[in-house]
Amino acid sequence: MNRFVTAGLRRAATMALKVLDDADAASQRPFAEPEILAPNLDSRRFGWTHYGVMIPDLPEPHRFLSVMSLIGATGALAFDTDHALPGPPRRTAAVVAGTAASHPGHFGAYLFGDDFTATSDGSDLRFGDDLRLTGRYPHFRLTGTPGGVDVDLKLTCSDTATWFFHSAVYKHLGLLTEYRGTLTATETIEVEGLCSFEYAACPSPYLARKSPLPPKSKAPLDYFVYQIVNLDAENQVLLSQYCFGGVPLFTIAYHRARHGRSTTFRDVRFDVTAVRDTPEATPYGIPMPVPAATRFQVRDDAGQVWLDLHATMDSPFTYGLGSGFVTGFSHQSRWRGAEVAGRGYLEYIDRRAR
Repeated sequence: MNRFVTAGLRRAATMALKVLDDADAASQRPFAEPEILAPNLDSRRFGWTHYGVMIPDLPEPHRFLSVMSLIGATGALAFDTDHALPGPPRRTAAVVAGTAASHPGHFGAYLFGDDFTATSDGSDLRFGDDLRLTGRYPHFRLTGTPGGVDVDLKLTCSDTATWFFHSAVYKHLGLLTEYRGTLTATETIEVEGLCSFEYAACPSPYLARKSPLPPKSKAPLDYFVYQIVNLDAENQVLLSQYCFGGVPLFTIAYHRARHGRSTTFRDVRFDVTAVRDTPEATPYGIPMPVPAATRFQVRDDAGQVWLDLHATMDSPFTYGLGSGFVTGFSHQSRWRGAEVAGRGYLEYIDRRAR
């Protein structure tokens, strides 16, 4: 896709977000749309659906937990996994799941009706014998053995929703969620705390096409960063950057607490402050440079630094977040003037042309 078309798509996407999306307003309301949390397997409206559960700060040896699934392919460069398709893009589910202890797994691709099954209301999703998500809002249970780590977690979602996108065409949200349960690698440990339960649904070109798009014809979303950090036992921050054609579409931060609504920050800067010496190998044959350290700086409406988060990647990168990776990090940061430290979770994809 040439740079003029990419620039046009970027402008169109920016305008559409301003006109059609009311994510900020929706984030100020209690979540009241549990009926949308469906897998849309046979939908003529939505071509892909996403379910996710992300925990940023588990004890050793786990450090983080990632469950990031795409039910149906997106048609975007960053997220399509054409090399792993077991069938048509619209009829494939993919998931990266596990903790630092399960590295280098688990990435799996599953065929609808074969090794991936789902009830129409989303109350029972099965990714082969690897992972299962059951329940209805606000109570879910996550079980399985991704990458050899046994997971058994009960999830209780709050009504505090961060809407990343909220429109008739594209819905994408994260619910502040409490988790409790056990993880087993070499031994069983009990865990509890705050995580994020995420859901999205969106159209895709695969509603009308049965074969994968050529890379140059995919939506030029080519760079994606997402971090989750629990700043303390009550407060969680979500930080993200999206790029079209290598140019940031937006860089954004969200804050939410156990009591209250989600707050959006748009005066945000992201930098990769150090790159690992060796790019990560990928199963599709294009090595990906990944960060050794990053920085998110968030300013409030008065222009004051609200959060300055310095992350150091200290865990292996696990493949399968679309065409990229998940990992965990430690951070030393300054939040509302006070020094804070802890752990966080990272999703990272870099498909920019070089």
